[in-house]
Amino acid sequence: MAALLLLLYAVPRAAINLPMPLSRSELASYREAAVACSAVVLEPRNSQAWRRLGLMLHGKGRLDAARSALQRGCELDAQDAQALVELANVERALGCFDEASHALLAAEKITGRRDQSLCYYRAPTSPEAAAPLPSPDAAPASVVHGAAGQVWVTQIATAEECAWVIATAERFNEARGGWGNPPPRYAPAGTVADNVRAPHMLVADCGPLTDWLNAKLEAVVWPLLSRQFGEGVAAEAWLYDSFLLKFDGLPGRSGLGLHVDDDGLGISVNLLLSDPADFEGGGTFFDEDGETFTLAPRQGELVSHHGGLRHASVPTTSGVRYILVAFLRSPPLTIDPPEGVTGFCPNSQAAAAAVRRRSPVAA
Repeated sequence: MAALLLLLYAVPRAAINLPMPLSRSELASYREAAVACSAVVLEPRNSQAWRRLGLMLHGKGRLDAARSALQRGCELDAQDAQALVELANVERALGCFDEASHALLAAEKITGRRDQSLCYYRAPTSPEAAAPLPSPDAAPASVVHGAAGQVWVTQIATAEECAWVIATAERFNEARGGWGNPPPRYAPAGTVADNVRAPHMLVADCGPLTDWLNAKLEAVVWPLLSRQFGEGVAAEAWLYDSFLLKFDGLPGRSGLGLHVDDDGLGISVNLLLSDPADFEGGGTFFDEDGETFTLAPRQGELVSHHGGLRHASVPTTSGVRYILVAFLRSPPLTIDPPEGVTGFCPNSQAAAAAVRRRSPVAA
């Protein structure tokens, strides 16, 4: 019965009366949903089938159903570490940080490897998570862009620091056989996966880079977020993903297409590590609510904005451009995006708001 209920929830109402003709991507989407749902109906005790269903539902913004599917998968196989990680991703998207941390710690006991999202400053399990916030006054001056003032640019690193980060990343990747180019870990709402793909590495995989980033987060970034988004948002924020991107102008490696980050309900930051003289092109293009503009930061400048602002990485046409990107979650922003931000998944927002209303701890 649970599988059938999830099947009904997973397939959009529009599927009952499909418009014709359907595009190839629309057909693939319905096929994906049908395959995932039928698998749990045919094999209701197959934990991997429930995990695949949960992952599919998460990508479609059906967070409540995704949580139920992944919880069922974990019940069927308590040693499925990947299901626990996927469950943690959904719990975090819902703003349930304690539950997400519990799932990640359970996965760590199985694999012996700590998930990257527990490695950064103010992660829910870190000692400073309950400590007072750094003062917003510690943030350096920022330049505000956009009609609504939603995109800030702030100098946070020196040229020497940026050069060290690049050299450290290159040494690290050379030692492990080169830069990877996997698909995105978190499916952006309404985007094509290959539009948000480029050679990258997780900061948490490299100890020296993690230490450097955490010091920068404490000294500069958290005060900046407190000033930009408010101390209430910053107090509940969790940086869960951070990586370096390397754009070298080769096919599929020059930039990122127009997208929102995750399901468009968090905070996004990106730091230019390269000297602009080392590449041509680059920058961040914003297209939100009828307004378009492009920012070309200087070396060491951080661009910070709500993840639901539609944006793209302007292609790098020659040279090499390195940037550091990080994504954050905060329950207040999850259920109440700033006015003017439209590029978020409404299903995710509704699910997160419902969970927060039901939770006396989060209220």
